[in-house]
Amino acid sequence: MRAGAVVVNFNGGADLPACLAALKAQTVPVDVVLVDCASTDGTRALAEQPPPGVRGLPLPENVGYAGGCAAGLSLLDASVEVIGFFNPDCYPAADYFAACEELFSRESDVGGVAGRLLRPGGATLDSCGQVLTPFLLRVRDRGYGAPASGAFETRNRVLAACGAGMVYRRAALAAAAVEGEVFPADFFAFWEDLDLGWRVSNAGWHVIYEPRAVATHRRGATAAPGAGRLIFRRPTTLAAGMLANRWATLLRNLHPVDFLLRLPVLLPGEVLMLSVLVLRRPGLLPALRAALPRVRRAARQRRLLPRRRLGELL
Repeated sequence: MRAGAVVVNFNGGADLPACLAALKAQTVPVDVVLVDCASTDGTRALAEQPPPGVRGLPLPENVGYAGGCAAGLSLLDASVEVIGFFNPDCYPAADYFAACEELFSRESDVGGVAGRLLRPGGATLDSCGQVLTPFLLRVRDRGYGAPASGAFETRNRVLAACGAGMVYRRAALAAAAVEGEVFPADFFAFWEDLDLGWRVSNAGWHVIYEPRAVATHRRGATAAPGAGRLIFRRPTTLAAGMLANRWATLLRNLHPVDFLLRLPVLLPGEVLMLSVLVLRRPGLLPALRAALPRVRRAARQRRLLPRRRLGELL
């Protein structure tokens, strides 16, 4: 199976060369596209004059991770059947794509692979696939921050793969596209990975956590230092976008029965989250107002997509 990888860069610093080197060291051939979103730290040069085996796409502006993935995907040849999407701070082990290809070859209903992402040093887990919490429907990276030893060692279904290093079958991406888009053009960044995996799952494919597909991920590069949920440490515009993207994802993918069953808990939870964000970020409301068109667009797209009960997908 022919494989390709899209790396979306914005000021990736020393991470970017390490990511590219890891992709070129794969045990199976991988066509690599480097999309640069108007970086200012010198890494744009790698897209303007890419190293051997890498195709560069320097964009004139920062279109975010979702826009970068869409741009890179459009450059990959139609014969590329297996496509990975990576942050610059994710370094896949040499057999990452080989493990994904083996799974795709053996199980025809598998549309996506979530790898075993580890924090630097390998002692701590970062993500073993994404699921939603039962009632508030928050994104949960399985194993996030937990000791890696002896944990999540078996393969099983998840809802989505973490966008830092996710791999999908091209046919599954095509099945999940809505209005011709695999990645929502207005999402910019955050929730695009969960939205994609959920659409792939709703379209009848399986997203599988594969513990043999191992990568290192240095998470939180756009967040301020500190403890607590990352949304509170993001810049105001990104925090507003995360909230709007969450609402858009739920509107696009959530089955009506699942929504009604959770409404008594879900609605107060959303009000509380919004209230806390507004109190901590006074400029959030104008930024959120600017992001609301993506929510309205997702509501319109509901009729274009199949939706399954969450219990059927895991």
